[in-house]
Amino acid sequence: ASEHVAWSMAYWEQMVRRALNVCGHDPELVHFVTGFADIGRAVTASPLVDHITFIGSPEVGRLVMEAASANLTPVTLELGGKDCAIVFDDADLGQCIPVLMRSVVQNASQNCIGIERILVHARIYDRFVDEMARRMRQVRVGAVLDDPPNEVDCGAMVLPGCFDRLEALIADAVSKGARCLVGGQRFRHPRHPQGQYFAPTLLADVTPDMDITRHETFGPVMVLMRFADEQDAVRQVHASPYGLGSSVFSGDRARGRRVALRLRTGMANVNDFGVNYICQALPFGGVGISGFGRFAGPEGLRALCVEKAFTEDRLPFVKTPIPPIVDYPIRDTEKGYQFTQQIVAFAYSESWWQSIKAGL
Repeated sequence: ASEHVAWSMAYWEQMVRRALNVCGHDPELVHFVTGFADIGRAVTASPLVDHITFIGSPEVGRLVMEAASANLTPVTLELGGKDCAIVFDDADLGQCIPVLMRSVVQNASQNCIGIERILVHARIYDRFVDEMARRMRQVRVGAVLDDPPNEVDCGAMVLPGCFDRLEALIADAVSKGARCLVGGQRFRHPRHPQGQYFAPTLLADVTPDMDITRHETFGPVMVLMRFADEQDAVRQVHASPYGLGSSVFSGDRARGRRVALRLRTGMANVNDFGVNYICQALPFGGVGISGFGRFAGPEGLRALCVEKAFTEDRLPFVKTPIPPIVDYPIRDTEKGYQFTQQIVAFAYSESWWQSIKAGL
C-alpha cells in the first residue's frame, strides 16, 4: 500500500484478520506491506510472487509491469479512468442529474470510476448546464467528523500535491475556451484553514483537445461537453486514452444499449453509474491506459489461478491406439496423409452428414 496510508493500513489489517479468524481461516493468510518505491520494486520483482494485481496510475503501472517481466509474473492492472457519461435529449433528467451529481461529489470524486466527463446532447445542453451550476454552487465543503451535522457534502483531498495539477488543468481548459462557472481553485475553509480542500468546480464547453479530457483529475470537478449525435458522442469519448467505465442515459433502451456497447471501455452502465462496482459478481477492469485484466466476479477469480488442461480415458480398458497406417515408420506416406485428412474431416466437419461421409 501507499506510504500515504501507513496509519490506516494497520487498522484495516486488524479488521481483515479478525474476519478471517471468525470465519475459521488462518489470519496469516493476509499480510499488509506499506512502504516507498523501493518496497514496491522489491515485491513486484520477487520470484516468490505468483500474481500481481496493481491499482494505481498508468505511470506506476508501467513500472510494475516492467519489474514483473523479470520473472514473467502475471499482472492485472487497474490504472484509473476518465469515465464518461453520455446524456441524450430523451433522458430522464429527474433521475439522471442526481446520479451524476453523486458521481462527482461523492468522495470528492476520488474514485477510479468517478464520472470525469459528461457529454450532453445539444438540445438540452444549456438547461443541463444551468441546473448543474445551481447545484454545484450549493455543495458544502468540510469535515464530517468535526463540523455540525448536516453541513458537509464534500470532504477533503487525500494528497496535498494535487492542487497545482487541478488548477493547471482548469486553467488550460479556460485558455482554450471552456467556462469555469463554479469553483476552479483550492478552498481555504474558515474552520479548517489547514485542511486540504478543493472547491467543487463546474467546467462547461469543454472540448476533446483540452488537457482535462485526457488526464485523470481525481477531484470534485464536473466537466460538461456538448455533442450533436451518437457518432459525435462516441468520437469525443474515444479521444481520451482511458477506457475504464462509462454510462449512457437515454429513454430509448435500444439506443442506450447500442451506444454503451460501442464504447471502448471495460464496463458500461445504462441509466446508472458505478453499479458494476457495487455488484462484485461482475468483472472489474478497463482497456487502453486504464489497464488490462479483471478482478471481481468469476473472471477475476480465474485470473488468480493457473488453468491446467487434463485428459484421461473415460471408459475402462479403452486406450487410444495409433492406426497401423500412420504408425511410425510409416510404410506409405501418401495413404497415411489421406487417412489423416479423413480423420480431420470426421472430427471437425460442420454437420453430422459430412462427418459420416468422411468416416466411410
